[in-house]
Amino acid sequence: MQSIDYCYWTVGVTTLYLFVLLIQKKYRILLPSNTFTFIWLATTLLMIFQLEGFLVSKKVDNSQYQFVSQFIFYLVLSSIVGFFTAHIISLTKYKYYQVELINCTTIDGILYKFKWIPYLCGIMGIILFAFLYNVAGNVTFSEYRMLALYTERTGLMSIIQRVSGHAVILSKLYLLILGYKYGMSGINIRKFIIFFILCSSPNMAIGGRGWIISSIMPFLTTFILTRHYCSIPSGIRKKDNRNIIYIIIILVSLFSIIGILRSNPEYQTNGFDKYLYLTDGAKMTNMVLEQYPEWSFKLEYGKSLFLQPILDSPMQEAFNESLSDNIGLLVTVRSIMPNIYYDFGFKGGIIIWGVICFIIEYICNRLKYSKKIIPILIYGVASSILLTTPIGNTFATNTPVFEWIILIYIFRKWIFDKIPNIKQYL
Repeated sequence: MQSIDYCYWTVGVTTLYLFVLLIQKKYRILLPSNTFTFIWLATTLLMIFQLEGFLVSKKVDNSQYQFVSQFIFYLVLSSIVGFFTAHIISLTKYKYYQVELINCTTIDGILYKFKWIPYLCGIMGIILFAFLYNVAGNVTFSEYRMLALYTERTGLMSIIQRVSGHAVILSKLYLLILGYKYGMSGINIRKFIIFFILCSSPNMAIGGRGWIISSIMPFLTTFILTRHYCSIPSGIRKKDNRNIIYIIIILVSLFSIIGILRSNPEYQTNGFDKYLYLTDGAKMTNMVLEQYPEWSFKLEYGKSLFLQPILDSPMQEAFNESLSDNIGLLVTVRSIMPNIYYDFGFKGGIIIWGVICFIIEYICNRLKYSKKIIPILIYGVASSILLTTPIGNTFATNTPVFEWIILIYIFRKWIFDKIPNIKQYL
């Protein structure tokens, strides 16, 4: 089969599986199964649009996805087997479990005690913007973005950069708790917009687009969870549904607008092209599969996929070295697929990926029944962890988040001290 055939098969399989999940009420929440399936449905559709020359400014030929289209199809099939197995086991083990929600008074106490987190993010964002604007001066947005990425921070700015990184992680956890509250009480749209902008400001300051997903997903994850299991007046439910739809439309549009502003005016593109960012990882993976046949390198057995933050991956270094003369490709997103391939090869990667999907899905299915703070935080992060697989190694990027959750668990009695009714939720 050609690339386009594998892409159509992938679209068919993901569409069918999403439909099956949505008709089952218990899976109408954000879980790894539906976030992963949805994002790869969207990614594969964009690949088809490029191959067919539909809605895009430039058609691509079959060679762009010659090897990776097959890899994607089998990875998706493997993931569905893993997800389905996790659902069967969860249904058998937790059939009679009831979801118990944390008391709203306790949630309010947590949000009140840590309301300084969004404001810290806001301050960090302003400082970063002021520093970068002072360095950049009067430049285009695309030039500002490049300077934001490559300008070295030294001295005090280096410290502020590190602090802002940790503040952003804490802000994600704050938005998880905020979503949990609003799922039970209804959305205060004014406060949501304020907190959303404050929590996003450090990433907004560097001209990126990743903050759109990284800020909204923590909120939506727990909002949908508590809304699914909490009875509220139909009037509030309808109003919140409208607000969520408006928010998603605005953010999706903003993703394209920022992409257009960052574009080099010398290249002719349209607004839809900016969503093709999702397909960049597939193109880069195709280069890896073509450049390094499975028999040509030693498998790294987890070093690339899971241990990237602490250990070097020889294969990643070799591939980066091959791109050293092309800065554009060097900074292009890779997706998680090269890491799977470096560690376990083509066939081995397909099998291992199914096992990974099974484990993550089973954990989230278990944690959704918890009424403890730390398990809810883990659920909030893990349930959407596979959403960014088309654009990067999600396990490496989320390692600091889980490190923070571990620290919070160790010091939980001190951190959550004096919050109403907190002991039963620790």
